[in-house]
Parts: sequence; structure tokens; C-alpha cells
Amino acid sequence: MSPAARGLPGRPARLIDVARSAGVHVSTASRVINGTGGLAIRPETRERILETAERMRYRPNAIARGLKTATAGAIGMLVPSLRNPVLSEITRGAFDRAWERGYVVLLAEDSGASRAVEAYERLVGEGRIDGILVASTRPGSPLLERFASDDVPCVFVNRRQPGSGRNVSMREEDAGRVAAEHLLSLGHRRLGHLAGPQELDTAHRRRDGFVAAALAAHASTVEEEAPFEERGGFEAMQRLLRRRSPPTGVFVSNINQAVGAMAGARVAGRRVPGDLSLIGYDDDPVGEYLEAALTTIAMPLHELGSVAADSLIDQVEGGEPRDLVLETPPALVIRGSTAPPADTAMDPD
Repeated sequence: MSPAARGLPGRPARLIDVARSAGVHVSTASRVINGTGGLAIRPETRERILETAERMRYRPNAIARGLKTATAGAIGMLVPSLRNPVLSEITRGAFDRAWERGYVVLLAEDSGASRAVEAYERLVGEGRIDGILVASTRPGSPLLERFASDDVPCVFVNRRQPGSGRNVSMREEDAGRVAAEHLLSLGHRRLGHLAGPQELDTAHRRRDGFVAAALAAHASTVEEEAPFEERGGFEAMQRLLRRRSPPTGVFVSNINQAVGAMAGARVAGRRVPGDLSLIGYDDDPVGEYLEAALTTIAMPLHELGSVAADSLIDQVEGGEPRDLVLETPPALVIRGSTAPPADTAMDPD
């Protein structure tokens, strides 16, 4: 008897496995599990089939239901926001590589705890996918327990999940260091960081790299935390500039934040880069068309999605999960939003 037929970990149980274990024809099992009529089935037989399906954790395949295999030929991807241009590039990389390997990608937005679970159930619980890329988990997410208990292959993309052994990520710390070194090279000694939510490992790794480089150069640093959105960047920049000794150079942790931060500087009466230098994280074409073309740190986003899709599909096809960190280094893209400070006086905050 196969591991699936015994209800043991291994490949997903197929309909035929449930039928054999319950001692019925596959068509009988299908009618009971899918709720279709046309056949009188004794209550005890129906109960036995449903109990067997539950014990074996059988998931009806929404794409290939009725076939002898439970392979869907698709992988899922959970992202925290469909508005974020960074995620669009990561997603494009995953789409391209999955297509090359004969898979399609089903995308879902994780916009909150209940929606995340619902999206997970639709993709995984109904057997629509063979594995899932997760770019959206937060500490304490109800999905983390599901990922640990379910047998469906998964890969955490960009945001690392400690102890999972299946993370694909980039060198965020190096990005923060490069941003600080650029501002320092221009002569800035009062540095600021507009950080992302620190419960997200991507945000705190960028912050750690930036602060470490600034401290090594004996420069002062101040920071404000904000959501990864325009309004958050707008309000956090105004808070930074209201400090007694505001920074002359600021590293912004997200492209959406940077758009808001530039508007916040304008409202506060600061010229970019005349009064304030701004460097952003994530390079996107929109940065070239802001009031001051945005200097940024470019990351290998397409490669990240591609490597993550490879890692997941390798698992689906029998490979072992593993942690991967892309070796491609961050790249500094210099535009018009950074310049030497107009006032080089050192006035620690």
C-alpha cells in the first residue's frame, strides 16, 4: 500500500487512493466527495468515504479533478500588495521561470489575516496548486502554522521565515550599507533613515546595514518607522524634518515611501537635493520622473522571483527545501536627488 493510501506524509493523496482505502469504486468516491447526485449511496458508505478522505488529507483538484493524478501544473503566490512595483518585478521573475518549466502561477493578495487564510484555502485547500511562493508573511500570521503542518511545498520569498529552511532572499544589509556609504561620500554627517515596519525582516535588515555603516563612520543617525506606502513616507519625512537637528541625507526603505517622502520634504519647505538628499531602496522607472530624479539602490528582483520559482518547483518534483541568498550585489543608481550638503556643520541630534 502506498504512503498516501495509508495517510502518511509523501505525495498528495489521489482520488483513486481514497477509493481503494475506503473499498469503493473511484466514481463512487468522486460523487460523495464532490457532492454530485445520480447514485444512491448508503449512509455508512458515504461516512466511510468522507472519513477516509479526511484521514488522508485528500484535496480535490480544481483543475484536474477526475484525473488519476493530483498534479495541477500550477504554483501559487501570495503577495502583500498588488500596488507595490517591487513585488510586480519579483512576480514577473517567478512567472517567467515557472512558464519555462511548464507551470503557471496563480496570484493572490494577502491584504489581512482573514483574507490571507481564505486565499490560502482557495489555492491549497482546493488542490489548485502544487506548491506556493509566500512573499507576505508577518510574525504571528495564522498562516505560519498552516505552512508548518501542511505537506504542500512552499518557499518564503524576500521575507525570511526563521527556522523554515526554505527562504530565498537578497542582501538587504548590503543595500543599507551602500546607501549610507553614498551619502557619507558626498559629505553628509547627519543621516536619517525612513524605515519600514521593523517586524518585517527585510525592513530591519536594511536598517541594520545603514546604521552600522553610519556608526562606523562616526556619523549621527535618526530614524522614523512607517508603513510601506506613500502616506507613511509623507508623514514620516515630516517628522524627521521637525527634529531639532534634522538630517541632511535620508535613506528611504521603499519606493512607495520615497514618493511620499519627496512630497513631505516639499511641504516642509526643503529642496531636494539642495537642502536634503534622498536615496531610495528599489529602482523603478517612476523614480526617473519625480520632481528630483530619485537616486536608488537597485536589487535583483527579477532574479529573486526566478530563483524562488526554481526552488519551489524543485521541491514539487522531489527535491529538498533549502535556504538561498542571492549573491548578486545591490547596485547604486545615481540620479538627481543626492548632492553634497549645503551646510556641513556637525550638530548631533
